[in-house]
Amino acid sequence: MLAKSNAEKRKQKRKQKQVQVRRARAGQVAADKGWFYYEEALHYHDTQNFSQALKFIKKAVKLLPKEETVIHLMGQIGQLCDDPQVQLDALECLEKIGKLDDFMRYNQVILLMKLEKYERCLQTAEALFQNFALLKIGNKRKNKATIKEIIGYCKEKIAAAQRREEATRLIAEMNRLRDRPAGAGAKDLADVADPTSPTPDPSPDPTPEPTPDPSRVHPVKVKAPEKPASVPVTVNIDKEAFVKALSGTETAGPDLYELALMSHQIRFAESFETLICLPGLTQIQSFWYQEETAKKVLKQFRGRALLSDEVGLGKTIEALIILSEYLRRGMVKTALILTPTPLVSQWQTEMASKFNLKVPSTDSPEFKSGDRDFWEQNLVVASINQAKSKKNWDLITGREYDMVIVDEAHHLKNKSTLNFKLVNALKKKFILLLTATPVENNLMELYNLITLLKPGQLETATAFRERFMKRGDPTDPQNREMLKHLLSQVMIRNTRALAGIHIPPRFATTIRIAPTKGETAFYERLQVFLHLLNDQNKGQGKLMIKNLLAQAGSSPKAVEAALDRMLESRSWLPEIEKEINAVRNLCRTTVDTPKNMALLKLLKADKEKLIVFVKYTATLDHLAEFLAWNDVSFVLFHGSMPNEKRDEAIQAFKDNVQVLVTTEIGGEGRNIQFCSRMVNYDLPWNPMKIEQRIGRIHRIGQEKEVQIYNFCAQGSIEDYILDILDRKINMFEMVIGEIDMILGRVRGEKEFSDMVCDIWVDSQSPEERDQSFAKLGAKLKRAKTGYEKTRELDGKLFGDSYEL
Repeated sequence: MLAKSNAEKRKQKRKQKQVQVRRARAGQVAADKGWFYYEEALHYHDTQNFSQALKFIKKAVKLLPKEETVIHLMGQIGQLCDDPQVQLDALECLEKIGKLDDFMRYNQVILLMKLEKYERCLQTAEALFQNFALLKIGNKRKNKATIKEIIGYCKEKIAAAQRREEATRLIAEMNRLRDRPAGAGAKDLADVADPTSPTPDPSPDPTPEPTPDPSRVHPVKVKAPEKPASVPVTVNIDKEAFVKALSGTETAGPDLYELALMSHQIRFAESFETLICLPGLTQIQSFWYQEETAKKVLKQFRGRALLSDEVGLGKTIEALIILSEYLRRGMVKTALILTPTPLVSQWQTEMASKFNLKVPSTDSPEFKSGDRDFWEQNLVVASINQAKSKKNWDLITGREYDMVIVDEAHHLKNKSTLNFKLVNALKKKFILLLTATPVENNLMELYNLITLLKPGQLETATAFRERFMKRGDPTDPQNREMLKHLLSQVMIRNTRALAGIHIPPRFATTIRIAPTKGETAFYERLQVFLHLLNDQNKGQGKLMIKNLLAQAGSSPKAVEAALDRMLESRSWLPEIEKEINAVRNLCRTTVDTPKNMALLKLLKADKEKLIVFVKYTATLDHLAEFLAWNDVSFVLFHGSMPNEKRDEAIQAFKDNVQVLVTTEIGGEGRNIQFCSRMVNYDLPWNPMKIEQRIGRIHRIGQEKEVQIYNFCAQGSIEDYILDILDRKINMFEMVIGEIDMILGRVRGEKEFSDMVCDIWVDSQSPEERDQSFAKLGAKLKRAKTGYEKTRELDGKLFGDSYEL
């Protein structure tokens, strides 16, 4: 028996060992597989195919849940994909293996808030806040303030959710009571109003209160000397009619639908927790930080704020959300928007296309016609130069505005200027000042802006200097914490770090194309015609000359179409008409231009999708013929297409077409970030237009590096423009919005396109033209250096202190 027992034991041990070996082998196989997935994820990460990288790293972490290296890669890929859930999963995996440091815990709170997991966020944030002094984390004061704000925000969200649950419960209880048999009494209604209250005693004699249930929390109540008798309530329901109404399929009609919408608006208008204007936005999706900025201005700042977001984060959108919200709630009926002259049309377009606000401007024909009633309209977008002129000053300052918005508000920094005096003289209830650089040379500039918003917020000018300005350095404040506290009551400055804006870099390549003999003859004859036109019209034909030069930079077909319109629209002197016909004939001799061949070469070298931007429809048609002749798959996209056709074109481009040829409209409001290459077949002379083109694909949601190819003919005006914008100031490597900050320092009230046109037309020789363009380039370079210094100063003064 003993021998048998020993044999069984040995057998059992062998089985256990075999199981252990099998488990070890299975574990090794799983580990090998996990490391294989990790290497695949690393490969796709390095090639910037982040969606594939994410797919493999999730599998790797599942098989290697304790490998810190693998988990860290998962967090990096989640950040590159802008996927907060993946980042949170990575942090939780690190927490399980005890590798979560203090800064990661801070990020965990931020991610939980983004994912709207408010209860867990509150619990984590409170635990972090209690031990903040012991944390090993940089910038403690700022981060502690952020955690404190998150705690308050989460509590508000949780309380709001509880209120909604309570409202739902009450509605359900009311419905239940309505369906009860006749004879239900007041007790039922009392139960609905206060389900935790004790059952009233029918006896008139007072009796001791029952012992509270420890599982419930009861409100403290003052006992009445006598309890009123129950009042019986009878509820009768016509069940047949009730069932018929519920089962009916007939629609209510547009009138009742509008009434229902109005009722919801009235309900939400009681507070600013819900922005009722957002459903009305078109061709745009607001970001969370823009919505939170609007709510803060509406709720805490009472509609008077300095919006100082970093360049490119959308201060215009924030201001228009606030304006739209006030308009929808009936709190604003009159508004004046003041901008530098070059930005008037941009504001007017943004308001019309994204906010459905058709607003007249000082660029409108009615203003240019001299209509004196122009300034009496409810909403106006105006050049600040026009507004402060003698003929308009009294008209504007003599009326009251519910709201005033001033873009590029750093132009108000000097208290002695007409700009400052105009805005200060306006009668306004709400005011928004927009600038990314509130201080350029002196802290008094900031004082002047804040005084426009909220006089007395920074005390008197003398007190401000004594209290906050150091002698010898007007940009370095003393008593920083007190100054920050005062500014935080009127100023919001969102940063890219807060907004979570992570976009791959973009790279530009300029392709200079040598013209053929035919093109050279065409350009030379066009120059002769333009000089003749300029001499005959004595400067009055400037716009026509500017357009013809831009069309020549696009294609000879665009010039031909313009010349045809010129001949149809009016009769010309024989000398000019002769030149028009001569240039038209030369247009027809240039069919397959070298620019076309360069595009075809680019398409054949790489089969990836490509967007080709053109400015003129004649060029669009010309390119369509060329691509069709060369068997290149393409679709067209332009402003005269109906929306349905536009949607079909974008879908075809996404599915199976290589090239999208588009005019300036360029798929605005549509998601085309699946494409990462673009060609500027012709070049807008306005750098902001170039940025708008690039912004169609270089935006949030883009996963690849963006490649930009700029085509231009050697020696053309576009060649000079690209030399300035690309080589002199590296515009294509800047953040969206920075070029406008630089141009604003050199142009005054003159468009960049007018500057280059004047140089081209007025130069008497190629040498003079080269010198003039070199001077313009040097001026822009100095402006860029000045902007960079201002940006550094603002970073030193404000940092991240005024984020949401």
